[in-house]
Amino acid sequence: MSKQRDPQPPKEFLGVGGDQLTARRFVEERLAELPHRPEDAEVRLRGLLATYEDLNARGHPEPMVLLAGVLGIPVEVLIRHLRAAQR
Repeated sequence: MSKQRDPQPPKEFLGVGGDQLTARRFVEERLAELPHRPEDAEVRLRGLLATYEDLNARGHPEPMVLLAGVLGIPVEVLIRHLRAAQR
């Protein structure tokens, strides 16, 4: 039996007072769906930006800290990636 996941968890899971583990899993799943090939770097950056914007719109208290933590990079590096995606 296949398990279908909801690509958009309820807003309260990612917002203020939400379950941090659920938010982290949501981000991990979103990032896993992004391409990893070097030639797809622009698409991956836009996906990072979309994930950040989604977390922010849902009211997550620290979307950059969460996203950087899942990626395993410093927030400063994430900021550079997000700026590149906006260009």
